[in-house]
Amino acid sequence: MARTFIKRVCKKISNALCRGASSITHMHFDIDLSNILHTQFIGRKRVLLFPFEEQHKLYSKPFEVLSHVNFSNYYSNDSKIDYALFPALKKARGYEVILEHGDTLYMPAGYWHHMEYLESGFALSLRAMQPSLSGKLKGAWNLVGMRSIDTLLKKTVPKWWYENKNKKVFENALRSV
Repeated sequence: MARTFIKRVCKKISNALCRGASSITHMHFDIDLSNILHTQFIGRKRVLLFPFEEQHKLYSKPFEVLSHVNFSNYYSNDSKIDYALFPALKKARGYEVILEHGDTLYMPAGYWHHMEYLESGFALSLRAMQPSLSGKLKGAWNLVGMRSIDTLLKKTVPKWWYENKNKKVFENALRSV
């Protein structure tokens, strides 16, 4: 009964998140730069959260909203993070929280986040666009400009684009520490 209810809710509400235990949302920031209230209703999840200013220490990919680092199981002995390869990551300052039933987390616009479901769960994110015109324009640029440029170059010169972005990730990280 509960599963049927959750499936119906998830289909009707685009920001409803239903995931199984050990599901992962990889480190990213939301492309439209919305402010987010994320409420956990069922299950528990671990969240890593970093201010936007920490982006280069997180090895952010140019023209994308993703980190180059795989944060899966970052908290366990099975961590796949290679700190020799990603030394700037040691200097990144953020937060780690466990969300449980009824907890709400505020994520300011541009905050980087990574989520790992410790149990199967259901959560809901309420999004609010930035109130300032400049904030709205930055979000629009990410959606239209940044994404379009990245897609075009991935299709036209994929090897060159990948190599240059990869080089830039590490140059930016080195400069950030």
